Amino acid sequence: MDAPEALREFLSYVVANLIDHPQQATIAIGTNVNGAVTYRVRLAPDDVRHVIGKNGMTLSAIRSLLNTAAAKHGIKTSLKVGSAREEDAEASDAIAEEKQA
Repeated sequence: MDAPEALREFLSYVVANLIDHPQQATIAIGTNVNGAVTYRVRLAPDDVRHVIGKNGMTLSAIRSLLNTAAAKHGIKTSLKVGSAREEDAEASDAIAEEKQA
């Protein structure tokens, strides 16, 4: 198993233990323009608050753990968390902006 996939498994384990609907959670892996491995966690709308935590402290802790584990493999990471509904709305907005241009 390569490093990005191992980190995805770790992230999946951590997130699944924080949320009420783990069957609705998905994690997509990509690469951003800086070459960092990007993880996009999509959750049920009710679960987002569990992962973000009070004042973003839980998400900050998850990012710290992910970055520390990634550093051992010599890679950089980025983590984004949102609900499927929010990302669908963002995609619709982007499509509307492209049509206006």
